[in-house]
Order: sequence, then C-alpha cells, then structure tokens
Amino acid sequence: MITQVFSKFPPEAKLWVYAANRTLSSQEVLLIQSSLDDFTQSWTAHEMPMNAGAQVLYNQLVVIALDETQHGVSGCGIDKSVKLMKDLGAQYGLDFFDRMLVLVKSGDALETFHKQSLQTALDHGLFDENTLVWNPVLTNLGDFLNKGFVKLSEFWMAPQLKFLVQAK
Repeated sequence: MITQVFSKFPPEAKLWVYAANRTLSSQEVLLIQSSLDDFTQSWTAHEMPMNAGAQVLYNQLVVIALDETQHGVSGCGIDKSVKLMKDLGAQYGLDFFDRMLVLVKSGDALETFHKQSLQTALDHGLFDENTLVWNPVLTNLGDFLNKGFVKLSEFWMAPQLKFLVQAK
C-alpha cells in the first residue's frame, strides 16, 4: 500500500484519510490528484512551508501525510486541508466526511457500505468477522502501513454488529 509519495516520510508522520462516499472515475482520480499535488506543494501554516504529500488510493481514499519534524501543523494549517477536501467534495459531488462509511476490501478495490447495509450483507453471509475493512481511526503513517485494514471483528463498529454464529 505504500507509494512513492509516502516513502520519504517517517512512520510518525501525521496522517489524514478521507474516504469518498463512492468510487472515483479514472478522470476524477487524475484531477483530484493534481489538486492534492498543488495543495501539498504550497501548504503552509503561519507562512511556514509544510513537508506534505498526498495520494488517492483504491480510487476512493484520499491520504494526506505531513512530516512535522521541521514544522508542526497548526489549526490554520489543518483548516486549509479541510477546506480543500470540502471544495473537492463540492466540485465532484462527493462526501468525504461521512464517518459511518464502512469500506470493505475486495481484491484491489473497495466496496462501500453503511452500518445497515453492512449488517444486511453479514446476515446474508456475504462477509464475516474476518473480512478486511478500512480502519478509519489511523493518525500516523506507521499505523497506516501496518493497520490500514483490520478484520471486521476488530473494527470500531464491531460491537454494534451481529455476526452469524459459525456451526462447529
């Protein structure tokens, strides 16, 4: 999952991951990636340049990494990145701020669910407690690399889900 963009950052680099509410087209990925590149090249906090990189992954996740070893991010710096994501969402008809999305890994792609539709899929045996889902509570690059996907049974929403009892 590591890309050239993130290979230059330390494991403790701050990380923001925004999940789109749908899969992006190839054209949208290119355009959004261009906006991300422009943003990270010019991102500042209190007029100090930020060492940042960003990448669209799985045609659905926008990942922004920031190496704070030279300059830490401030509230105004974070506000600039949030504004970028809101603007991209408005421009492409996307919601990057739906925290109830569950992204299930399916090969090299992601399938999008909300809690209820995920429960329906579980009830029909399409997924089980070992199904890999995107872990949205990551805060640094090291976690992203090691725990980017977790078993559904380890997901933050797991206590709210009902898993089928496996016959022995």
